[in-house]
Amino acid sequence: MRVAREIMAQWGQAAEQSPLSDNLIPARNYGGLNLQDDQLRIWLPDPARVALIEICNRLSLSLTAYLTELFATYLYGIHEVMRMRDQQSGLYDPTELPSFADGAEDHHAVAEDDSADLDEPVPELGKNIFALKIFVPARLKQDLQYRADKANVPLGRFARAMICAHLFGRDVGPQYLMQSASQL
Repeated sequence: MRVAREIMAQWGQAAEQSPLSDNLIPARNYGGLNLQDDQLRIWLPDPARVALIEICNRLSLSLTAYLTELFATYLYGIHEVMRMRDQQSGLYDPTELPSFADGAEDHHAVAEDDSADLDEPVPELGKNIFALKIFVPARLKQDLQYRADKANVPLGRFARAMICAHLFGRDVGPQYLMQSASQL
Protein backbone atom coordinates (compact mmCIF):
# COMPACT_ATOMS: atom_id res chain seq x y z
CA MET A 1 0.00 0.00 0.00
CA ARG A 2 1.33 3.40 -0.91
CA VAL A 3 1.78 5.77 2.00
CA ALA A 4 3.83 8.97 1.87
CA ARG A 5 7.40 8.60 3.11
CA GLU A 6 6.91 11.45 5.57
CA ILE A 7 4.01 9.63 7.18
CA MET A 8 5.95 6.36 7.29
CA ALA A 9 8.80 8.25 8.99
CA GLN A 10 6.38 9.61 11.61
CA TRP A 11 5.09 6.10 12.24
CA GLY A 12 8.67 4.87 12.64
CA GLN A 13 9.40 7.53 15.25
CA ALA A 14 6.24 6.64 17.17
CA ALA A 15 7.17 2.95 17.05
CA GLU A 16 10.60 3.67 18.54
CA GLN A 17 9.18 5.88 21.28
CA SER A 18 6.38 3.56 22.28
CA PRO A 19 6.75 0.03 20.87
CA LEU A 20 3.72 -2.26 20.80
CA SER A 21 3.69 -5.74 22.29
CA ASP A 22 3.81 -8.52 19.74
CA ASN A 23 2.77 -11.48 21.85
CA LEU A 24 -0.69 -10.49 23.08
CA ILE A 25 -2.50 -12.85 20.70
CA PRO A 26 -1.32 -15.90 18.75
CA ALA A 27 0.79 -15.03 15.71
CA ARG A 28 -1.18 -14.41 12.54
CA ASN A 29 0.05 -14.57 9.01
CA TYR A 30 -0.73 -11.41 7.09
CA GLY A 31 0.88 -12.64 3.90
CA GLY A 32 -0.39 -10.96 0.76
CA LEU A 33 -1.99 -7.99 2.48
CA ASN A 34 0.41 -5.59 0.79
CA LEU A 35 -0.81 -6.54 -2.68
CA GLN A 36 -3.58 -4.38 -4.10
CA ASP A 37 -4.62 -7.10 -6.50
CA ASP A 38 -8.42 -7.04 -6.41
CA GLN A 39 -10.99 -4.30 -6.84
CA LEU A 40 -13.82 -3.38 -4.55
CA ARG A 41 -16.75 -1.37 -5.88
CA ILE A 42 -18.93 0.56 -3.48
CA TRP A 43 -21.74 3.01 -4.10
CA LEU A 44 -21.85 5.76 -1.46
CA PRO A 45 -24.24 8.59 -0.67
CA ASP A 46 -22.87 12.05 -1.37
CA PRO A 47 -22.36 13.01 2.32
CA ALA A 48 -20.07 9.99 2.70
CA ARG A 49 -18.11 11.00 -0.41
CA VAL A 50 -17.60 14.52 0.92
CA ALA A 51 -16.63 13.29 4.38
CA LEU A 52 -14.15 10.75 3.00
CA ILE A 53 -12.47 13.33 0.78
CA GLU A 54 -12.22 15.82 3.66
CA ILE A 55 -10.75 13.22 6.02
CA CYS A 56 -8.28 11.91 3.46
CA ASN A 57 -7.14 15.45 2.66
CA ARG A 58 -6.71 16.20 6.37
CA LEU A 59 -4.67 13.02 6.90
CA SER A 60 -2.76 13.30 3.60
CA LEU A 61 -3.88 9.78 2.63
CA SER A 62 -5.45 8.46 -0.53
CA LEU A 63 -8.98 7.05 -0.39
CA THR A 64 -7.52 3.62 -1.12
CA ALA A 65 -5.01 3.78 1.74
CA TYR A 66 -7.58 5.14 4.19
CA LEU A 67 -10.26 2.58 3.35
CA THR A 68 -7.81 -0.31 3.23
CA GLU A 69 -6.70 0.60 6.75
CA LEU A 70 -10.33 0.96 7.87
CA PHE A 71 -11.21 -2.50 6.55
CA ALA A 72 -8.03 -4.04 7.98
CA THR A 73 -8.73 -2.45 11.37
CA TYR A 74 -12.27 -3.82 11.32
CA LEU A 75 -11.09 -7.31 10.36
CA TYR A 76 -7.82 -7.67 12.25
CA GLY A 77 -7.90 -4.95 14.93
CA ILE A 78 -6.22 -1.57 15.38
CA HIS A 79 -3.40 -3.03 17.47
CA GLU A 80 -2.52 -5.43 14.65
CA VAL A 81 -2.66 -2.70 11.99
CA MET A 82 -0.39 -0.49 14.10
CA ARG A 83 2.01 -3.41 14.57
CA MET A 84 2.06 -3.91 10.80
CA ARG A 85 3.01 -0.24 10.46
CA ASP A 86 5.72 -0.53 13.11
CA GLN A 87 7.21 -3.70 11.66
CA GLN A 88 6.62 -2.77 8.01
CA SER A 89 4.79 -6.04 7.52
CA GLY A 90 1.38 -7.09 6.24
CA LEU A 91 -0.22 -4.04 4.61
CA TYR A 92 3.06 -2.13 4.73
CA ASP A 93 5.61 -4.73 3.62
CA PRO A 94 7.11 -3.51 0.34
CA THR A 95 8.74 -6.86 -0.51
CA GLU A 96 6.52 -9.55 0.96
CA LEU A 97 5.03 -12.20 -1.31
CA PRO A 98 1.84 -13.98 -0.31
CA SER A 99 3.09 -17.06 1.47
CA PHE A 100 1.77 -19.11 4.35
CA ALA A 101 4.99 -21.06 4.81
CA ASP A 102 6.38 -19.07 7.74
CA GLY A 103 4.72 -21.21 10.41
CA ALA A 104 2.10 -18.69 11.55
CA GLU A 105 -1.49 -19.78 11.36
CA ASP A 106 -3.67 -18.48 8.59
CA HIS A 107 -6.32 -16.71 10.66
CA HIS A 108 -9.25 -15.30 8.80
CA ALA A 109 -11.19 -12.24 9.79
CA VAL A 110 -13.86 -13.82 11.93
CA ALA A 111 -14.42 -16.59 14.38
CA GLU A 112 -16.85 -19.34 13.44
CA ASP A 113 -19.33 -18.37 16.15
CA ASP A 114 -19.90 -14.80 14.93
CA SER A 115 -23.55 -13.94 14.46
CA ALA A 116 -24.99 -13.49 11.00
CA ASP A 117 -26.31 -10.01 11.80
CA LEU A 118 -24.98 -7.04 9.87
CA ASP A 119 -22.48 -5.43 12.22
CA GLU A 120 -23.13 -1.86 11.14
CA PRO A 121 -26.49 -0.42 10.07
CA VAL A 122 -26.72 1.48 6.79
CA PRO A 123 -27.31 5.14 7.65
CA GLU A 124 -30.01 6.70 5.49
CA LEU A 125 -28.04 9.54 3.93
CA GLY A 126 -29.70 9.70 0.55
CA LYS A 127 -29.22 7.79 -2.66
CA ASN A 128 -25.97 5.97 -3.22
CA ILE A 129 -24.82 7.99 -6.23
CA PHE A 130 -21.04 8.10 -5.79
CA ALA A 131 -19.33 5.12 -7.43
CA LEU A 132 -16.10 4.29 -5.65
CA LYS A 133 -13.69 1.71 -7.03
CA ILE A 134 -10.55 0.96 -5.04
CA PHE A 135 -7.93 -1.73 -5.30
CA VAL A 136 -7.45 -3.76 -2.14
CA PRO A 137 -5.61 -6.95 -1.22
CA ALA A 138 -7.55 -9.96 -2.49
CA ARG A 139 -7.21 -11.55 0.92
CA LEU A 140 -8.75 -8.52 2.64
CA LYS A 141 -11.64 -8.53 0.15
CA GLN A 142 -12.12 -12.25 0.75
CA ASP A 143 -12.28 -11.68 4.52
CA LEU A 144 -14.79 -8.83 4.04
CA GLN A 145 -16.85 -11.07 1.76
CA TYR A 146 -16.90 -13.71 4.48
CA ARG A 147 -18.32 -11.15 6.93
CA ALA A 148 -20.89 -9.95 4.38
CA ASP A 149 -21.94 -13.54 3.71
CA LYS A 150 -22.40 -14.13 7.46
CA ALA A 151 -24.63 -11.04 7.53
CA ASN A 152 -26.54 -12.19 4.41
CA VAL A 153 -25.90 -8.93 2.55
CA PRO A 154 -23.95 -8.09 -0.61
CA LEU A 155 -20.35 -7.02 -0.09
CA GLY A 156 -20.96 -3.50 -1.42
CA ARG A 157 -23.78 -2.90 1.04
CA PHE A 158 -21.72 -4.30 3.88
CA ALA A 159 -18.74 -2.06 3.01
CA ARG A 160 -21.00 0.99 2.56
CA ALA A 161 -22.58 0.40 5.96
CA MET A 162 -19.15 0.06 7.53
CA ILE A 163 -17.87 3.27 5.93
CA CYS A 164 -20.98 5.32 6.81
CA ALA A 165 -21.02 4.08 10.40
CA HIS A 166 -17.31 4.86 10.70
CA LEU A 167 -17.82 8.38 9.35
CA PHE A 168 -21.04 9.35 11.10
CA GLY A 169 -21.80 6.78 13.79
CA ARG A 170 -24.43 4.09 13.85
CA ASP A 171 -27.44 6.31 14.51
CA VAL A 172 -27.30 8.79 11.62
CA GLY A 173 -29.80 9.32 8.87
CA PRO A 174 -33.19 10.87 8.17
CA GLN A 175 -35.14 7.68 8.89
CA TYR A 176 -33.53 7.30 12.33
CA LEU A 177 -34.10 10.98 13.13
CA MET A 178 -37.76 10.74 12.08
CA GLN A 179 -38.29 7.64 14.21
CA SER A 180 -36.63 9.31 17.20
CA ALA A 181 -38.76 12.44 16.84
CA SER A 182 -41.99 10.45 16.67
CA GLN A 183 -41.12 8.66 19.92
CA LEU A 184 -40.86 11.90 21.92
